Amino acid sequence: MLPVGHADYHDHDAYPGRDKSYRVGDVVRRLVTHVNEVCRIRVRRLYADREFYATDVFSTLEHRDIFYVIPARRDDRVTRFIARMNEDREGNKQVTVKDNHTVYGAVKHGGTKSTTTTTLVGLPPDESRDNPQVFATNLDVDDEIGLDRRWANKQINRYSRRGGIETAYSKIKEFAPWTTSTNFSIRLFHFGFAVLLYDLWLLVDFLVQTLIDVVEFRTKPRVTAPRFRAFLRREVSALL
Repeated sequence: MLPVGHADYHDHDAYPGRDKSYRVGDVVRRLVTHVNEVCRIRVRRLYADREFYATDVFSTLEHRDIFYVIPARRDDRVTRFIARMNEDREGNKQVTVKDNHTVYGAVKHGGTKSTTTTTLVGLPPDESRDNPQVFATNLDVDDEIGLDRRWANKQINRYSRRGGIETAYSKIKEFAPWTTSTNFSIRLFHFGFAVLLYDLWLLVDFLVQTLIDVVEFRTKPRVTAPRFRAFLRREVSALL
């Protein structure tokens, strides 16, 4: 857990323009560097949410030879791309790919309208989504023939694996104490403490499941979060 979202953790003078309070490119650089150098894990592919659809992010990941899949923001050009997708769907083309899509924006130590290129991949609605989805990626994908389209669809659909992140984040907040403070340090401590309790809950549930003589390890926890919090409350109250 790194406090990357606060304005005080960024190099304001390195960016052009007036809005210097928050730069997602710096977030990506710090997180990737931490994982590589501290955790000793080589990042090969990054799945991020739509907030990271930015020129600085794409440039950073290209420079570090990291593949990425990020939902595209619905600007005018992406809207026109979706219109093209709808035309392709009428021709039974299930995946639409656009190479060399130019993205404009601020880049660290660069201008406010720096450019980079990415590839847009559009997926049509299906049983899990009601609207078309467009992603930016630097993966080698194409839509020329059916085999290419199936490969592109498989690669981009891996993005759904990060759904567990949203679930985990929601669960972490259940372990956080309530506060009305706007002080960043206080809120950071509360969240960090909640992360520790959440991880401890996962560890306890894992150990319980390994001690039970069952054939299959199940993803549904045997020790529920409310039960674990109640246990902690009793133990801490006894210690105090």
